[in-house]
Amino acid sequence: MPSIPDSREDIQKSLRDTNKGSFHEQLVKQITSEYENAWRYTRPRIQEGLLRLKLYNNQKRDKTKVGDPLLFTNHQSLMSVLYDDKLAVQFEAREEGDEETGENLNALAEFDHSDMEKSQLDYDWDWDTLAFGRGLVYFNEFDTKSKTPIPEVWDSLTFIRDPNAISVNGNRLSRGAMRYGGREVGMTKYEMKGSKEYFNLGKLKSDEGRILSLTFEARQARSDAHGMTNLGTFDKTVGDNHELRILQWFTHFEGKKYLVELGNERKVIVRLTTLEENKWPIIDRPCFPMSHDWDGVSVFDILEDKQRFRSVLINLFSEHARADLHPMWLFDENKIKKSIDKNFGFNKWIPVSGNPNDAARALVKPQISSQAAFILNFLDVASQRALAIPEMQQGVPSEKSRTLGELELVASKTDVRFSLTARVFGWSERAFWRRWYEIYDRDFSAGIHKKAMRLVGAFGPTWRDIDRDKIITNHPLGPDIKIESRVMAEAKKLRNYMQASQFMAQAFADPNTDRLYGLRELGKLIMTQDKVERLLPLTIDERIAKQENQELNEDNPVIVSVEDNHNVHLRIHAALKDNDASKAHIKAHEVALTIQRVRPELFPAASFGHSLTGQAETAGGLKTEGRLVGPPPEGATGSPSPLATNV
Repeated sequence: MPSIPDSREDIQKSLRDTNKGSFHEQLVKQITSEYENAWRYTRPRIQEGLLRLKLYNNQKRDKTKVGDPLLFTNHQSLMSVLYDDKLAVQFEAREEGDEETGENLNALAEFDHSDMEKSQLDYDWDWDTLAFGRGLVYFNEFDTKSKTPIPEVWDSLTFIRDPNAISVNGNRLSRGAMRYGGREVGMTKYEMKGSKEYFNLGKLKSDEGRILSLTFEARQARSDAHGMTNLGTFDKTVGDNHELRILQWFTHFEGKKYLVELGNERKVIVRLTTLEENKWPIIDRPCFPMSHDWDGVSVFDILEDKQRFRSVLINLFSEHARADLHPMWLFDENKIKKSIDKNFGFNKWIPVSGNPNDAARALVKPQISSQAAFILNFLDVASQRALAIPEMQQGVPSEKSRTLGELELVASKTDVRFSLTARVFGWSERAFWRRWYEIYDRDFSAGIHKKAMRLVGAFGPTWRDIDRDKIITNHPLGPDIKIESRVMAEAKKLRNYMQASQFMAQAFADPNTDRLYGLRELGKLIMTQDKVERLLPLTIDERIAKQENQELNEDNPVIVSVEDNHNVHLRIHAALKDNDASKAHIKAHEVALTIQRVRPELFPAASFGHSLTGQAETAGGLKTEGRLVGPPPEGATGSPSPLATNV
């Protein structure tokens, strides 16, 4: 097989050459084979999904019939809980020195949330996930104008894939990863001309004849659900606004990963992008996953049969109720002359021989049995139990009066079920923000890009310039990313706050307790660190210690003053890097604390933070105006003196 050239220019030049034996032909042949295999496998699942859209909003039903909103009600109730429970992301340093970078990433993620339209993306992503079992987000583009990554939700009903895949990127060993897959999408030449990634646009042709189209089928199915007429097969517009069917395909070729886009029924390549990362730029979110399986279980899987059966029963019951209002009549044909057929009909008259109650009476019908009512109720209860959405969770008061304890127990168990789904959603949310960081690492260049970020602090919004050095960590694996449910996080904070309050109430009775530190830690459980430090400002010692950290992290020696509050300094210095300067500095504070207990008269009680002149620090202790404050010299006899002359 001919090899692919390394440079992008050579790739495009070679792709324009469609002669026999070119790698263009080889690549198209491979993708055609993969597409047909994926289409045959995925097609039945897609068709099932297209049919189920009608159940969600079935406006094309018989207008004399009643549709049951069971699927819509439960799907939206579950959506409401999961969408309201925003998954919070937190970036933390993997190694010393990246703490500030982690804080910058937290602020940048919050700022980008709006620019990426993450709220709308989450709704579409969650909707597809609950409806079809797995939702997909393509995340590979970077907007150079807003300097923001661009995620996009892909329609699950236009996506076909490797039959052997159990997820997009498999496990950590890439076991079960997708070998190939992609989607069909409608694109105009205007859209493609706006990107430098596309070529061969002059060879693209409009579709001719009746061609099977995943994009058209998905649009038609959604139109059918709204009760609309046939849309027609092809776009009738002309020029740059004419929509062309493009296949966006991921595949391996010559040992590399590629994103390939093809037109003209997958015959002409219009884009070929090398993917440097060793994984596909798609984040997949499962709903109720099954081990070793791609599709898992969806809300539509659970509710389809129940809604169909309930709809049949409801319409039968409605016919029964209507018959009560317009019953059939039995009459004595000897007294009332009328010819009539024997089929059931509303307000129908049936002749009988004899005297049915003198002249005429209503036909007696069987009443709705308790079994039918039980089945109707059972289907509703079964749906609620399967998805953990009781009537109370849907905003409907319970039919039975229950005690407060029962209601609280139901609510707590419901939250447990939702917490499982939230944790599963957290897998994909973590992968999303990992990919967000990777795109910044790949496309946010040093010396070229700089981004102004708005931060909302205790005194209103402030602005901070962000460049690459402030958001890219020193560790090759990037920052540690934690995802937590907002509801679970708030419950955890409340529990921690109650426990910490009780503990600190006892701890503050000890005169040696660092009350300021305790109050700040307690405050961080209910407000941001910025607000806490505005309410309880940093002391002089804390400010000095933070300034010293900057020098010590660079391995520069810093003088320790006998007037320092050494406990406070040691608390702030706990965040230092592990180097010689920080070790010596911390050792000096510890030695000073030891001497302070033995000879307190040597340490002034006031003027904290005022450094003495002529000080120099060694690894063994403090040297102050010609005196070394520290342990006695080796070999000293008798009782050691806390102050030993060493000059």
